[in-house]
Amino acid sequence: MTRGEPVLGPPASGPSPVIQSPCPGRAGRSRPRDCFRRIRWQIGVMAILACALVISGCRDADDLARLAPQMLARGAVARPAAQGTTAMTQPPQELPPRQPTEGFDFESAGTDASGRMLFHIRILNGGHPYQVATSKLTPLFYVDGKTSATYVAEAYFNSNPNRTPFSIQPGDEFVLPLPADSFLVRWQEERDEQLGHPARLREYVSERGDRLRYYLTDSFPLRYELLRNDSNGIATIELHPDLAYLLGNGKTDILRLAQLIYRVPDPDIFQMEAIRSLAATLRPGEATTIQIDRTVQHLDPVREAWSRAFRLEQVAESGKTHLTRAVFEANVNDRVLAIDDAIGDRTGIGELIDGRVFRLEFNRDGSVKVFYKTGPDDARGKRDPFQLRENERWSAIYQRLAPESDPPVKWGPGQPTDLQPFPSARDPKHQASDPAQSFDYLIPGRTIVYTFQPIRTLSSVRVELEFHDLLRDIRDRYRTEIEQGLDYFTREQAKTPS
Repeated sequence: MTRGEPVLGPPASGPSPVIQSPCPGRAGRSRPRDCFRRIRWQIGVMAILACALVISGCRDADDLARLAPQMLARGAVARPAAQGTTAMTQPPQELPPRQPTEGFDFESAGTDASGRMLFHIRILNGGHPYQVATSKLTPLFYVDGKTSATYVAEAYFNSNPNRTPFSIQPGDEFVLPLPADSFLVRWQEERDEQLGHPARLREYVSERGDRLRYYLTDSFPLRYELLRNDSNGIATIELHPDLAYLLGNGKTDILRLAQLIYRVPDPDIFQMEAIRSLAATLRPGEATTIQIDRTVQHLDPVREAWSRAFRLEQVAESGKTHLTRAVFEANVNDRVLAIDDAIGDRTGIGELIDGRVFRLEFNRDGSVKVFYKTGPDDARGKRDPFQLRENERWSAIYQRLAPESDPPVKWGPGQPTDLQPFPSARDPKHQASDPAQSFDYLIPGRTIVYTFQPIRTLSSVRVELEFHDLLRDIRDRYRTEIEQGLDYFTREQAKTPS
């Protein structure tokens, strides 16, 4: 995930802050008499204003009492309430019907003292222990150094020591102990698939709902995929030890491998980059295990969310016509108000133009994420944290798409983060301990994400304007009284001996 959150901990070491006197004199020291004179003068001005308010009645006082707290709280931005997001979870899948066994009876016999599952098995006409192994266990079974066929045969011959592989008879019985976490097959099917590569595979479903896809095609990029029922949709995939050889000799490629691993005909730009990074780590002859989230089809969250948009529109602003906007309704629990996107169905970051924004996310909490591909100009000097901020345009978008909320009108500096799984845009020649400062110098042709937090909203601007208008009105209405009071205090101040 991209980082950039504030670092929690003690403040950085440095000189202690200097609290200055409100009445500084020479050499930075305060002179008590000067200080008291200034304070008395300020109190007098405040007294004059108070008297003017009393003379004017209660209306102006009520207005000041209403507006002043809001003015004092200008730093606390009232952001629109974020909608709760619905977490993506693996939808429950119904278990297929239990397949009948052929050649043997298979019944549960409880558990033993060590917690192993026990099963009572009776061989029927034409049956064999090997059928038990292939019908109830998978090719991944490996216990005490034994495969499924060897393990079941050993249990059979332990209970039937006078039998040989050629004298197995109907009616022979034995007890099969299995580890508690064994994949006990409920259903299985062999079939052909065509996605990235033509493949022959056998799919297994366990009594607990675990699912195994075991590839039978020789020298296939994948060996198997295991999705446990309690894994929250995270599948484990083991790649073939010869995958580096298959890539190097053109037997497969990044696109076909991405289609196969993610099981989509159109891998997104994030999936393609993840597979490129994976391919760079492969070693000939070594099997690699990876994990894939099966609760989503694509790694790109925008590709996943795009179908939930209730309206699509072309961005018409000058310099932004390469972007397409998706607008989302609030009642679908999306944290995003709108997304401007230029990626589309592109599969490589090289297809995007350098030095240009390729995505913006307008969130309901007022924050804006700007996805940017660095260009040649970004390598010529220190990064400007306000470079990509567009207060007027962003404010207009919020006011048009969410007029019922309190839209932001001004944003602070952009907080930079990397965009995984793409290479960082940070120039390694300029190191910094502060995460934000490590982005001060950038490499062209890389991706970077800026998060802009709102610092002012439309309501705060209206309050400020109303407050200023009220003060101006008081000044105009009581100008004579105020000037007379100030003149009186100026004369009294001049009489005071220095």
